[in-house]
Amino acid sequence: MPSSNTPHHQWYNTLLTIEEAVEKFTDRDEALKKLVPLLSREEFRGKYNACLVHRHLILQPGERMVATELITQPEKFTAVSDTPNIVPSAWTAKGIPFEWKRVKGSEEIIAAPPPELIKEFLEVVGEGSLLGLSLVLDPVPEGQIWSESIDRDKRQHILEIKPMAGPQGEQDKVFETCWTPKPSGGQAEPSLVFVLSMTCTCTCMSCTK
Repeated sequence: MPSSNTPHHQWYNTLLTIEEAVEKFTDRDEALKKLVPLLSREEFRGKYNACLVHRHLILQPGERMVATELITQPEKFTAVSDTPNIVPSAWTAKGIPFEWKRVKGSEEIIAAPPPELIKEFLEVVGEGSLLGLSLVLDPVPEGQIWSESIDRDKRQHILEIKPMAGPQGEQDKVFETCWTPKPSGGQAEPSLVFVLSMTCTCTCMSCTK
């Protein structure tokens, strides 16, 4: 957890890359199973997903990762109160925001996870967990999924809809990065299913740039 004197960009840059986070996330199935009852509760369902906390790029002083529609990129803003159209969209298990999104109006704003959700989430996943919370993504057609990728030359994180089982390049690595509650069918128990994957076409060294 960053101290009050730690600039945001310095703290963000200490987050793991996607490959590092996936490698260390060894208790995935157990952790996600434990989160099902919490994220399936009526007051939280349809608002928050479980996500794998990781960094996309190295930030410079004053920068934060801000999404405008399907493109997330570094932007400079310090006083959140001066930018009411930019709201947090992803948090660590302790409730620290690490990504933001630009909204067009108050009707698009989903409140940050309430203290009771953060408390119960942390109790489930434990201190130092690689799991966090993020706002839900818009639904996609059956058989498709949200996919994220990085354009490092433009310093952009890009979201797009792709087939769930599409062909990948030989050098591509695909990681699950976000999970949402799936309603139970019949006698089946509810579960968390991944709704966002990340395609990485780079080495770990280039992920740090």
